[in-house]
Amino acid sequence: MIQRQRNARFDRTRTVLPASTSAFNGHPLKGGQPKKPSGVRKNAAWRLFAVAGLAVMPVIFLPCSLMAENGKTQGGPPPALVEVSTVIEKEVVTRITLVGTAEPWLETVVASEEAGKVRNMLFDEGEKVKKNQPLCEQDTSQLNLKIKAAKSDLEEAEILYTQAKREWERQKRLFDINSVSEKAYENAKFNLDALEKKAARLRTERLILQDQLRKRMIKAPVSGYVVERHCLVGQWLGEGQPVATMVVADPIRVRIPVPERYVGQLKKGDAAQVTFDALPDRIFQGKIFSVIPRGDEAARTFPVRIEIPNPDATIKSGMLGRASLPVGNPHKALLIPKDALVFSGSGTAVYVIIDQSARLVPVKTGPAHGALIEVEGELKDGLKIVVRGNERLRPGQPVRIVPDMESRTRRIMLAASRETPSAPAPAAYETR
Repeated sequence: MIQRQRNARFDRTRTVLPASTSAFNGHPLKGGQPKKPSGVRKNAAWRLFAVAGLAVMPVIFLPCSLMAENGKTQGGPPPALVEVSTVIEKEVVTRITLVGTAEPWLETVVASEEAGKVRNMLFDEGEKVKKNQPLCEQDTSQLNLKIKAAKSDLEEAEILYTQAKREWERQKRLFDINSVSEKAYENAKFNLDALEKKAARLRTERLILQDQLRKRMIKAPVSGYVVERHCLVGQWLGEGQPVATMVVADPIRVRIPVPERYVGQLKKGDAAQVTFDALPDRIFQGKIFSVIPRGDEAARTFPVRIEIPNPDATIKSGMLGRASLPVGNPHKALLIPKDALVFSGSGTAVYVIIDQSARLVPVKTGPAHGALIEVEGELKDGLKIVVRGNERLRPGQPVRIVPDMESRTRRIMLAASRETPSAPAPAAYETR
C-alpha cells in the first residue's frame, strides 16, 4: 500500500512521450506538430535560458560602458602615435643643383705618322694603357732593307773620307816645302771637304730611315683608356690616318651650363659636390676648374667645368651628373626634416607639438640642404615637430610621442645637419 502511494507521486511528475516522439527534442519523428515540453522539462529549459542571459549581459554592456567612460574623460579622438624631431638653427650657404655631363680631361686621336701596312694590333677597346705603350705595329721589311743599304753607303763614304784626309795631309806637307803645285793642294782639300759632306748626308739619311722605323711602331702618347679602334690587321694606313681614340679619365671634368644670374657668384677653385644617376648613394667632391666667359646666346648660360679626382675611372665619360654649387653668402636659417612638411591646397605647413597636442603652423620653404630644408614661419630652435604620422593628424588632436622613434630621428637629423648641403629646394632647381 505504501509502495503504491510512492509510485503515484512519481507518476504525477513524470512525462510520458508517445512512441512517435524524439526523446531529445520532444518533436514527433514522423509528421504531426511538435509538442511543447511540460512538467519538469519545461521548468529546466526556462532556468537554462535565465542563467545564459545573466552570463551574456556583462559581456555586452561592459565594453559599451568603458567606451562611454573613455570618451567622457578624453572628450575627443584617442591620441595619435607620432614620431618627432626638432627645429635646428645653423649657418648655411644656399646652393643650386645643375645638370651636366661628364667629360674626359683629355681626348686624343692617335694617328699613323708613316704610311704602311698594319702587321699587328697590340690593344683592345676599353683597355687601360700607359704612356709609350705600343698600340699598333706596321710592316718594316722594306724599310729595314733601306736602312741596311744606307749603312753600307755611309761606311763607304767614311772610308773614302779617311783616304781623302790622308791625301790632303800629304799634299799639305809637300805644299809647305814647295814640292807640289797649289792646284794639287787645293784639289786634295776640295775632295776632302766633299767626302766629309757626303758622309754627313748619309748619316742624316740613315737617321731618317731609323726614325721612320721607330714611327712604324705606333705608341700611346699619354696614359689613359682606349675607347675606339680605327684599323685592323692587314689594312693599309696612310700618313695621318687614325689608329685609336684615347681618353684620360683622371681627373674627370663635368661640364655644367650655369644661368647668367648665378655665373657671377662662381669662381675658379670653389668647392662643388657632384652626384651621378648611374652611381647612386655616392657624392663626389670636386672644385671649379674654369668659368668660360663665353655663353650660349639662346639659352643664356655659361659653361663651367668642375674637376673631380677619378683614379679608378669610376666616373665614365658621358655620365649624367648633378652638381651642387654654392651661391650667395653664409646666413643663419631654421632647418627641419623634409618629412615634416605637410602639403595642402592652402599651402605648406608643419605640425608642432604643444602641450601634447598637434598645432598646424604654416611655413614657407627655402633651399634644401641634404635631408633638411630651410623654412620661415612661427618656429624656433629646439621646437618639436612631427615627422611621422602627420599625414592623418588634425589640428588640436592629442598625440603620444614614441620615445625610441624620437631618439632615432634626432640622431638622423643631427647627422644630416652636419653634412655639407648638397641639394637645393625645388624653387632653386635648375636644369638644362
